[in-house]
Amino acid sequence: MSDPTRVLVAGATGYLGKHVVRAFKQRGFWVRVLARDRDRLLSPGPFTAPALTDDDFDDVFIGELTDPATLDGVMDGIDIVYSSVGISRQRDGLTFEDVDHQCNRTLVQLAVDAGVQRFVYVSMQGAEHLMHLAITQAHEKVVALLRDVDIDHRVVRPTGYFSDMGALFDMAQNGRVYLVGDGSNRMNPIHGADLAEVCVDAAQGDDVELEAGGPDVMTQREAAEMAFEVVGKPVNITVIPMWLARLLVRFIRLLSTQFGDLADFIVTAGKFDGIGPKRGRTTLRSYFEMLRDTPSVSTTS
Repeated sequence: MSDPTRVLVAGATGYLGKHVVRAFKQRGFWVRVLARDRDRLLSPGPFTAPALTDDDFDDVFIGELTDPATLDGVMDGIDIVYSSVGISRQRDGLTFEDVDHQCNRTLVQLAVDAGVQRFVYVSMQGAEHLMHLAITQAHEKVVALLRDVDIDHRVVRPTGYFSDMGALFDMAQNGRVYLVGDGSNRMNPIHGADLAEVCVDAAQGDDVELEAGGPDVMTQREAAEMAFEVVGKPVNITVIPMWLARLLVRFIRLLSTQFGDLADFIVTAGKFDGIGPKRGRTTLRSYFEMLRDTPSVSTTS
């Protein structure tokens, strides 16, 4: 019997990363996890990220991508590197350039130097509409780097995450949903567990870039109405006009460049459709029902 393919998962304590660790292991890979803190792997994460167990991975490498001196040996014996490293709601003063670009650049260079066979990276769908944002620029710098260096690579581009839809659910539970614009933009976000399967498919497949969406295409307004229906409250939607949203983004950016960029991302994304191939199977309604029926599950950080 041949030895299993050995994968390094970076970003393993995040919403998607935890699902990816489990998906690789279930497919028969030998899994090494890169983490700053082992305890975070074994605890439930934000946005309904699952708690992992020791059965979900084979090895934990404690290190920090912001400090390459801590990474000596991280690539030893590794065949495939997967990364969804990026800022979600970190508050340690790091920027998208610091984490989403530079940390992944470090990871790519380590993989190239070690002769790793393949690098799987998660970026975003519709990046062409968002290139004025620092978060998008950071992601696409990594994609450009992967095209330039001598390593086989795969790029996964999700349309959006169910974890982001948790904000709609929370607002519906509180009795009012705020939408930027009229909510007519169409989307099909994907559950983290389904997207994790796409990532493993990418690690094993031939497609250099894969877009991935969930099974349901709907408008943002329809998603909000569904959230109200699931929680059993009357629909109560307040629309924030684009001009006002832009003013709010400017104000937020004065307080924090990072959070201003995240706000700009949300506002700009609300102007465009985000629809990709229906690779997911979990419906948004079932996700909302799970949040309703499991109040202990965290939808926030």
